[in-house]
Amino acid sequence: MTVKLIKEFSVFVQLVKAGKMTDAARVLGMSPATISQRLRHLEQELGVRLVNRNARGMKVTDEGRALFERLDGLMGDLEDTAEAVVQLAKGPHGTLRVWSTMGLGRNRIAMLVKEFIARFPEVPVQLFLGDRPYDFVSEGLDVAIAIGQPEDSSLVARKLMDNRCHLIASPQYLATHPALKTPEDLRDHECLILDCHASFKDFWPLYDDQGSQHSIKVRGKLQTDHSEVLLQWAVDGMGIALKSAWDIQPYLDDGRLVEVLPNYRPPDLDFYLVYPERKCLPAKTRVFMDFLFEKVPTGKGGN
Repeated sequence: MTVKLIKEFSVFVQLVKAGKMTDAARVLGMSPATISQRLRHLEQELGVRLVNRNARGMKVTDEGRALFERLDGLMGDLEDTAEAVVQLAKGPHGTLRVWSTMGLGRNRIAMLVKEFIARFPEVPVQLFLGDRPYDFVSEGLDVAIAIGQPEDSSLVARKLMDNRCHLIASPQYLATHPALKTPEDLRDHECLILDCHASFKDFWPLYDDQGSQHSIKVRGKLQTDHSEVLLQWAVDGMGIALKSAWDIQPYLDDGRLVEVLPNYRPPDLDFYLVYPERKCLPAKTRVFMDFLFEKVPTGKGGN
């Protein structure tokens, strides 16, 4: 197989994906005439018609569709392999775009990023923080540090750290409201709602020592999409919140917060490194992930 034929295979794959000659030309940076010429040469080499075209448009033949299905993954593998060789030669380089949940990002990831760029000065980092869902495509992300595994099958997730959760409130709040003995008592309390985990917005699932689940419908006058605002409300005595152990430990230690219903545990919300599925990750992404696993061993999310 000649290098020229490989290039024409690549043009053919892009043409089928685009669906139109003009759209493929824009993606490839070629003129429609050049693409048409490449296609004719490929058909001559293979001795088969791949695309029927006329003034109204184009239609991929059965033979063309079969070739596309074989080539699509193969061309991606070739591109990944070539990129891996380039990355190996150059080493980690280029801007890395990272997304993280707000609390973990501000309290832990931001500090680790400072260490990372000291070790890898050729990899500038753009760190984005938020508590709402991230979007790899629209935000151009390389890696995300998120709670739970993604639903998108094109993304890969590797567990970074455990994240145990607790119900907490301030002593002032508990002193002025009815005592809590069972999960059902939460219905009579102000619950602070974090509007970013759909499964915890209206119902809080709690598990007793026997593993039985108590799903409690919660209510409250205060709701936010910002985890640090939620924490401050809890410290200020505004209600009961569901928070990560690593985030609240200093407040438990100095008495500003206390655990509520300690015999009933919310489910864990473990943190994962999420990245696009590729056989050959860019070196900048790979070394950043390795760095985080070095600095944040799995299991350090709190008890």
